[in-house]
Amino acid sequence: MVEKIIEWIRKDEGLVDFSAYPLKGKVAKSIIILKDSAVLSGLELVKEVFRRFNIEFETSYKDGMYVDENSIIFTLRGDAYNLLVIERSVLNLLSLMSGVATKVAKLSKKAKEYNIIIAATRKTIPFVGDLQKIAVLHGGGNTHRLNLSDTVMIKDNHKKIYKGIRNAVEAVKVIKPFTSKIEVEVEDFEELKECLDLEVNIIMLDNFSPEDIKEAIKIIKEKRKDIIIEISGGINEKNLDKYLIKGVDIISIGKLTSEVQYVDFSMEVID
Repeated sequence: MVEKIIEWIRKDEGLVDFSAYPLKGKVAKSIIILKDSAVLSGLELVKEVFRRFNIEFETSYKDGMYVDENSIIFTLRGDAYNLLVIERSVLNLLSLMSGVATKVAKLSKKAKEYNIIIAATRKTIPFVGDLQKIAVLHGGGNTHRLNLSDTVMIKDNHKKIYKGIRNAVEAVKVIKPFTSKIEVEVEDFEELKECLDLEVNIIMLDNFSPEDIKEAIKIIKEKRKDIIIEISGGINEKNLDKYLIKGVDIISIGKLTSEVQYVDFSMEVID
């Protein structure tokens, strides 16, 4: 992960940062300020960046902490050229990751009262999905899958190609690792009832209304108390309260990572 970040910085630098090149060898001090109240994320990663560029740093904060606006997150000291070269990349990373962590923390706080976990999906921004998944953890959430091999997930297109849920489950259970679970996305009560007779560990109720979710929970619990119940589809910050239903284990929300509002950080030279 750090190597990729260094690569981004070097790509941004190009052959040389001509505006900062005359400052090579000059020692400068700067601070990184959080302009918005937010849950912090990305601090451990940018610390590694500072080390790679021989920049001394001080901070009293950690990833996952809620911090008020106008707080000084880092005090930095190092070669002026290096400070200027890493500036925008570091701020972008902190802004992106803290934005995700802050959104997740807000929703997770509500869901925790119902013993429900808020999870991110694989609807991430290309090339920075790993950063977003780390930020989700810092915000108190969980992740659906980091990659396709993490667990077996049978979705609508799988069902079409396999010609049904049963065929799909019977095929994949033979080859999946014994440590992996099988999850099936169901779209109606007929598919739900079919899953209850199969070796399925997780059922995702996709685009079910709150009323149908309550009915589905009753059906599942009467037959299979061991199944993890996940709900997904169109759930967001505005309508989350409707889906905080007793018996739901996981709420997965694509917009945790597909729509990101950056948190504002800035770097200011102080000496």
